[in-house]
Amino acid sequence: MKTLIPALMSFSLLAGCASLPPGESPIEEAQRRLVKEAPVLVADGCLYRRNLAYLNQFIVDESRTLGQDGAKEVIVGFKDYGVAINQFVVPVMCASAMPPRGDEKGGRIAPSALRPNEGKSLLFPEPLNAAVAKDDALLAAYTQLFAACDDARYRKESRYDCPLLKPEQAALLKARLKTHYIVALSVGGERTSTASRSAGAAFGLLLGFVNIAGDEGTARVRLVNLDTGNLIYSSFPGEFRGQSPSDTYYDLGGGRSSYADLKITEDWVKRMVKPLFEKQR
Repeated sequence: MKTLIPALMSFSLLAGCASLPPGESPIEEAQRRLVKEAPVLVADGCLYRRNLAYLNQFIVDESRTLGQDGAKEVIVGFKDYGVAINQFVVPVMCASAMPPRGDEKGGRIAPSALRPNEGKSLLFPEPLNAAVAKDDALLAAYTQLFAACDDARYRKESRYDCPLLKPEQAALLKARLKTHYIVALSVGGERTSTASRSAGAAFGLLLGFVNIAGDEGTARVRLVNLDTGNLIYSSFPGEFRGQSPSDTYYDLGGGRSSYADLKITEDWVKRMVKPLFEKQR
């Protein structure tokens, strides 16, 4: 019997080692660090207007406002989990391939809804400040934050850690924004012009608490680790593909669809942010 004791002890130790929890996942690391290391939010707004008197076009001023208002809502959502976001930027518009841009490489872009006659055919994304417009590397880095990163292999892994940024892009954004983590927010909307709406209608209502029947919108929150350049979280894991925040869906026929209400509310922000802070195991 004495000779069996060392063998049994060795087996117990091996069994104990096998049952030890795996190392910290990227999201678990972020949960721990974000409370003390404030991330920076980078927003991408994209507003498309269907006009009656002019060609349909993407609108610069309203896209910027869409990104800004969305950023403010998401900042509140992160604060509920003890994470302070003290800085946000809206450097580009229509960088994400979510609707309303989709797969289009370019489109007609006007400076504002009040100046539809000044629309020009431009490539996406459109830089929203002079510093980004003059710096090709910076523009490319910001744009890459919103690029596709949905490899099926990474989607199936519990340790979601999808390569997104090139090392030089991650280093550039890290130095520029003085942060280890970026919250990347995509907000898109489509607005239909009608006789009852003036050209200067408040597009910011997409992010308010007012119903605006006839409009469509999309949104997505991501978290990018600049130490690795990897995407470690994306709301609605299959990527958010043109769904409205409303749960009420109507089939209008002819391949068109709409939702009863279109508004980004506190509850919807929680739906995008909450999974990032849930216990992973």
